[in-house]
Amino acid sequence: MPSSVKNYGAAETAPVDERDVAAVAARTLYQDGHAGGDYVLTGPESLSQADQVSIIGDVLGRRIEFEQLSPDEFRIETEGSWPRPVVDMLLDAWGATIGRPTFIASTVFDTLGSAPRSFRQSVIDNAAAFMEGPTPSS
Repeated sequence: MPSSVKNYGAAETAPVDERDVAAVAARTLYQDGHAGGDYVLTGPESLSQADQVSIIGDVLGRRIEFEQLSPDEFRIETEGSWPRPVVDMLLDAWGATIGRPTFIASTVFDTLGSAPRSFRQSVIDNAAAFMEGPTPSS
């Protein structure tokens, strides 16, 4: 890959399990002291997009290749289904995180008193959904 092309597969995020999001939301809605709170939720680890794909493949017991798309290819793939400003924002955000571990917040632990679920655990718990694939649109 030419050096002028960004390796978006190296962009890092800290995926948060939807059950942790739901539990924090529920706690902040029914427990006093959270009104007006501003909560940043992350998972417990910074993982590149390529690492996330690798973990999914490992859990499913098969090799899954991370396919790099250029920004123009990504725009074409998302045309008509994602608003252009969202696509541009994602590309900018991913580009800014290449080679840098992402911020890890302690909010899930601070709010619930338990550690957030890892990405691997989330994939294990949702493996059947990964095996089924996307639901066809009607």
